[in-house]
Amino acid sequence: MKEAEPTLCAPDAEKSCFACCPPIRPAGYEHIRYKSSVRRMLLENTESFRKREQKVSPITGFSCWALGFLDGNYKQVGCLLHPARNGGTDLRSLVDYGEKCRRESCEAAKVFLKLAPLERKFWLQLTEGLDAFSYSSARINPLFKLTGWGADLLREIAREEGKRPWTKETFFSTYAFFTTRLDPRGNAYLLRRFMENKNLSLLKTNSFRVRFEAFSAGLVNFLMEKRPAREEGPYVHTLSLDRTFLDFLRLGLSLSRIPLDAAASLKAIVDREIEAFREEEGRT
Repeated sequence: MKEAEPTLCAPDAEKSCFACCPPIRPAGYEHIRYKSSVRRMLLENTESFRKREQKVSPITGFSCWALGFLDGNYKQVGCLLHPARNGGTDLRSLVDYGEKCRRESCEAAKVFLKLAPLERKFWLQLTEGLDAFSYSSARINPLFKLTGWGADLLREIAREEGKRPWTKETFFSTYAFFTTRLDPRGNAYLLRRFMENKNLSLLKTNSFRVRFEAFSAGLVNFLMEKRPAREEGPYVHTLSLDRTFLDFLRLGLSLSRIPLDAAASLKAIVDREIEAFREEEGRT
């Protein structure tokens, strides 16, 4: 039987990600903070699901009655109503968030799906030893942050380094850049444009990390004076510009609305500043 391709939500038989389940939770909520009580709830859900009558039953609070253990070893956590669990039949309409459960996918999972299977396996090495609770934690699982830098960079690193085994510790000690506290999605456009035709070895130095952080901070401060005085026009995420640049506008400059021509003007400034930084680095 062909081995299933690993995904971010279900990488192997030892763990799974259930960070977005259930869909009712406060910002920053992590199941791992309440591991004992959540594990008890999951066991109860798994047992009661076998006896439950199939009828619509809305979920409330932070608990979904259809979230439980998917395997007999009680390691993988996921949706008991998912079609993969029910012979292809999608039962998620039995909860009032069924449409949301079918529709939603976190940004990290979207990026991960763009990688080839071997590239995914390379990055999953960094999660060895994590259980479902730790793997579902944005604070503990490094892939939540690393995927924010975009599939292109992750793909390039995996192809460059895929010939030898890696751990979380060896990766971050080698690629010092990724110890930065910068928001990846807010800076992915800057790094991607800068790294065009650049050697990955730059990302292995603390000195470049420090210089890039200073460049990012200086650019944001400079652009805050160039941004429109009033937020008006289309929502940023709807503009027909590079998606990672739009993330820079939203997350780096905290812009929610801006006219297309104003956004394009900011992009021209950003591209010019990145090129100047590239030239400066070339002289370093």
